[in-house]
Parts: sequence; C-alpha cells; structure tokens
Amino acid sequence: MRRKIHKYILLLSCLPLMALTVSAQNQEQAKKLFNAGKYAEAKPAFQKLIKRNPKNGSLNYWYGVCLYETGESDKCLPYLKHAAEREVREANRYLAKYYFDNYQFNESEACWDTYFELMEKAKKPTDNYEAEADRSALGRQMMHGVKDVAFIDSFTVDKKEFLKAYRLSQECGTLSSFNDFFKAKDQPQGIVHQTERKNKIFYSKADEKGRTGLYAADLLNNQWEEGKALEGIPTASNANYPYIMSDGATFYFAADGEESLGGYDIFVTRFNSEDNKFLVPENMGMPFNSPANDYMLVIDEFNDLGWFATDRRQADDKVCIYVFNYTEEMSILQEESLPADQLIGRAQLTNIKATWKKQEEVNQAKERLASAATERTQEVLQKDFELFINDAATYYTLKDFKSKEARTLASRWLQEVKSYASLSKQLEQKREAYTQANKEKKASMKASLLDLEKHVENLELSVNQLEQDTRNAENRHLGKK
Repeated sequence: MRRKIHKYILLLSCLPLMALTVSAQNQEQAKKLFNAGKYAEAKPAFQKLIKRNPKNGSLNYWYGVCLYETGESDKCLPYLKHAAEREVREANRYLAKYYFDNYQFNESEACWDTYFELMEKAKKPTDNYEAEADRSALGRQMMHGVKDVAFIDSFTVDKKEFLKAYRLSQECGTLSSFNDFFKAKDQPQGIVHQTERKNKIFYSKADEKGRTGLYAADLLNNQWEEGKALEGIPTASNANYPYIMSDGATFYFAADGEESLGGYDIFVTRFNSEDNKFLVPENMGMPFNSPANDYMLVIDEFNDLGWFATDRRQADDKVCIYVFNYTEEMSILQEESLPADQLIGRAQLTNIKATWKKQEEVNQAKERLASAATERTQEVLQKDFELFINDAATYYTLKDFKSKEARTLASRWLQEVKSYASLSKQLEQKREAYTQANKEKKASMKASLLDLEKHVENLELSVNQLEQDTRNAENRHLGKK
C-alpha cells in the first residue's frame, strides 16, 4: 500500500515538470514557425502560451507580431507595448510600423529612435531600416500640410480595368494602357495619355531591367516618333501614370522612390521652357498620398473635377477611385482647429462627407460628375494653325496663348504668313511666265521679278523671326508660373 502511495506522490510531483517540458516544446515549435515567417501557424500556439505566462516579454512580442502580420494589427498594440517595456528590442520596430500605419508619425519616429539606440548598443547594423524610418519623418511632415479638398464620390473597381472608370471631358484627351494603345503585349504596367489634339502622347514603359520610366512622343506624318525620356523626372525609381494638363506644362505622375510615403505616391511638376526640362517634382501630400499605392491623378478643368486611384483599404485585385472638386488653389487644414483623430481621418480619407463644407458646392460638383458620366463635349476641334511652343505644348488657335504679348506677336505672325503665302504664289506665277516669255519680254520682267524675289525673301525672314519671338514670349510667360 505504501509503495502505491509513494508512486502516486511521485507522479503528482512530476506533473508540473512534464507540463513545463510540453510548454517548452510548444514554444520551440512556435518559434521555428515564427522565424520561418509562418505567422498564421505560430499564432495559436503563442496565444495559448501567453495565457499561461502573460508577463513574458518575448511571448508578448511573438504574439504581437503574429497578430500584426496576419491582419489583426488592431489587437497587437498592448502586446508589443508590453514587450517593449520588457526591453525586447524588436518590439520597438514593430511598434514603429504599427504607428506608421495608423498615421501616428510622431510615435513612430520615437519608436524608431529607441530601436536604433538599442541596435547601436548591441553593435547591430540599421541600414535595412533607415529608409522605413525616413518615411515616418516624411509622414510627420505631411500631416502639417493636409489639403482641404472636398471629395464628392468614391467607388471600388477592378484594378485591371480601373482606367475605364475615369469619365473625362474631351479636352482632357484619353487614357489607355500601353498594350492597348500600341497593340503590344510586353508592357502590362504602361499607361498612355494622349492629349486632346491627338498629336502628342505621354507614356510609361519598362526598360530591360523592369524599371518603369516616362516618355513623350509626337505624331508626324501619321506615325509616332521615337519616344524621348522626360528630362527632370527622377530615374532612380519607378515612374508611371502620366497626365499633362491642357496648359501643356503642369504634369502629374506617380513614383515609388525615396520621396514616396508608401508604394506609389502622386507628384506634380511643371515644364521649364528655358532649359527644356521639368522642374523638381513635388509630392502632392495628403490626402492624395498614403502608405499604400496612390496614382493616376487627372484634372478635368472642363468639369472642375479631379480623379485619382488608390489601393488603400482594398483587396489585392481592387482599387478605389476618388473624385474631388477641383480648384486651382488648395488650402491647408488648420491643425489647431481639428482634434487629432479628425485630422488623421481627413488625411486617411476615411469618410468623404467629412470633407464637405458647403453643401451647394458639393451638389454642383455632383451634377458635373453625373453629366460627365453620360456625355462628353462634342465641340469640333478648331485648327487655325500649328505652332510648336515646347516639348510639352503645340498651339492651334490664338485662344491657346496664355501670354498677351505672345498672342499679339502670334497675330502679326499670322498676317505675315498669309502675306508670304500670297506673294510666294505670285512669285511662282511670275517665274512660270518668265520661263515662257521671249527675250524682249524677259528683259522687261527681270527687274520686277528680282524685286518680288527680294520681297518674298525678306518676308520669309520676318515670318521666321516673328515665330521665334512668339514662342519665346509664351515660354517666358509659362516659366514664370
């Protein structure tokens, strides 16, 4: 009997040790899954382990990361904070990521600073994370300049067909994929913006390394010239989704380089006619850009509407199209007048109704959008002449000119062109008559023929000079904008 009692007592005393051994084995298995990036498989094990030992810093870190990486980031914060308090170094990195995703950029920067300090003490390299930390600093800067824009509509569409959702006026030209426009198959990411005149395109295409760049080409003799890379657009990153406004100078595109907050960010630049290249691009900031991909911003001046696409808060095969009320001047939200959560909401575009100030303006914009959805202007394209201004603009009517000086010069130029055409025709007729005249008649015609030739020659010089003066005057004016 005593032996049985001793065996029972021995068994009871071994149970905690056995449980501890099983727990350790489960933890090691979960760690292997964690280190292999199999967070979904590791998460249930860590969830059980943390219930047994809720104060363990490492368990809080592992479980917090599993929650973050499996789409449950809304639950990860207390676990990561506890791990950071227990001096688990990597918890600070994930806290920085969490705060960045939630537009708490000051907190994200602070976590990065702590993380880098701990890494420096441990003599570990930080090169792989510095670009990510820089984006937190960029986000903080952007939060000081959130634009006050009224967004009137948003709708989700298939990513592959998103261009079809843009309902633009004829003055905007057309948008199409590179493969559709050029009947190609090797440029699935390429986009083409053809201007209203249909004689110029701005497009993107990938090089042999797969990096996407921006180009422009003109239509000559019904054929597209070889495209030229746009000078002034950064080439160290992917640049795509081009759109040029009707002024021939204001240019929008998207890029994913160092100046981008997330994947693709939207940028704006202007063509500088003096050095024949685009100015340094500027990030459009929030709410147009986010930690996700934001691109294909188009301004429809005819309808005073703007459009852009984003994959923020979307499934992998979907994008959201936002439409906003376009005004030339975009004011900045006053930070001190809004609670922090409301400012973040405006930056994230979580509720478009929160961007509405004057209901009448919103209603008018919605009417314009409804009209754009059902019809496009049918005005016949007027071409009084064709005058090359710069690589980004060709004019066809006097109304195209933005400069009064250039418009006046262009009017004189047109008169000279007409005079030149008329006198050139007279000269051709006189030369024909001269070749058929007899010797006596030729002698009497010679002086007037030479005089007309000289007149036409001088007139040609005047036409060329006026054309150059007109072009220079217009480019000076565009360069001052």
